[in-house]
Formats: sequence, structure tokens, C-alpha cells
Amino acid sequence: MKEIKQKILDILSREDISGSLPDLDNFRPRIVLGPLFSGLLNADPVIKWHAVTAMGHVVDTLAVKDLEQGRVVMRRLMWSLNDESGGIGWGAPECMGEIMARNESLAREFKSILFSYLVEREDGADNYLEYEPLRRGAFWGLSRFAQSRPDMGAQAIDNALTGLKAENDPFILACLCIYFRLLGHVPPELEAKIHPVKDHQIELYWDQKLTMARVQDICSHLFVSQ
Repeated sequence: MKEIKQKILDILSREDISGSLPDLDNFRPRIVLGPLFSGLLNADPVIKWHAVTAMGHVVDTLAVKDLEQGRVVMRRLMWSLNDESGGIGWGAPECMGEIMARNESLAREFKSILFSYLVEREDGADNYLEYEPLRRGAFWGLSRFAQSRPDMGAQAIDNALTGLKAENDPFILACLCIYFRLLGHVPPELEAKIHPVKDHQIELYWDQKLTMARVQDICSHLFVSQ
């Protein structure tokens, strides 16, 4: 297992993760999952984000053969975000978005869970992620989901509009910019909300590349490709 973990880490360390994903198919999906979950906690942001991409690929492969096993991984990600899990759930919302971007069956079953992480409900208990770093992951996951499945992603439009009013974090606002532009729906209040943070530099992983960019540049279609 140590040798396998090192091989998977080497794959995640490569610059071209897209071209390296087939190398993960040399291992049984269940063996790969453990190292990928560990990769989500890696201090190197490239490895962390490549683990998100790889998780989407591996779980999609797993779910195509056995949908229930794909559900098991999704539930594991959800559990990691639960206070009772004893963990924090780093990378879980991002992985959920990536997995659902790749697998339609899982998207139909779990999309509402991802959407519920974004905003507080007024009618009692909810799944809202109070910890802002986790919420950043959820908004990124929403944007990635909308990139691949705009019709399903559009079902979160009310939550996204509520989030636009409530959020001030530059990363979250950049993700909302991507989301709205992918759907071709740019709310009139978007520009005013972005203005105070437009010159903030953020590190964004998009189209499997990690880049530093201004929020304003992100909101001007620079990263909105399909």
C-alpha cells in the first residue's frame, strides 16, 4: 500500500492531471480512494486540487460499474462535513461538485445536498456550512457543476442569488461570477457587489489549472470556458 500511495501521489504531482487520469485506472478504484482522500489534506495546493479532479474521475468510473458504490463515496463526503464526524471535511464540497459534474446519476441524487450547503434556511435546521473556507469549496463545487450540467446547476439559482447578497469573500464572489456567467444570467447587482473586491488576487483552480488572478479578471469571462 505504501508503494501504491506513492505512485498515486506522483500522479497527483504532475502538471498535466488530465493526461495522467488514465494512469489511475491501473488500480482498483477502492484502492485509489484512500490516497485521494489523503491528497485532499496535502499542503501543496496543486496536489490537493488534482486530488479533487482525480476523485471525480475515479468515483465516476466506480459508479458506472456499481452506482451504489458511488453513493457510498458521496455519503462519506457528506458525513465528513457533519459536526458529528469529528472532522472538518476539507475538499468534500469540491469533490461533490466534481463528481456530479462527471456522473449524471449521482448528480440527480445529490445535487440538492450541495445546494443546501450554500445558504441558511429560515425554517429551522439546515445543512448550511458556517465555516467560510468550507463554503468556498461549496461555491466552487456549484460553479464546476454548472460548467458541466448548466440545466441542473440552474436549479440552484435562488440559493446563488441569496449567497450573492450575503457573501463578501472574494473567492466566493469570484465563483458566483463564474456560475452566473456560465448560466448566461448576470444579475444587475453583481457588478456593485464585486466592485469592493475586484482587485483582490485569488488562487483559482479552473479547467484543471491553478492560477492567480484578480477577481475582476475572473468575472470578465477569463476562466469561463466549457
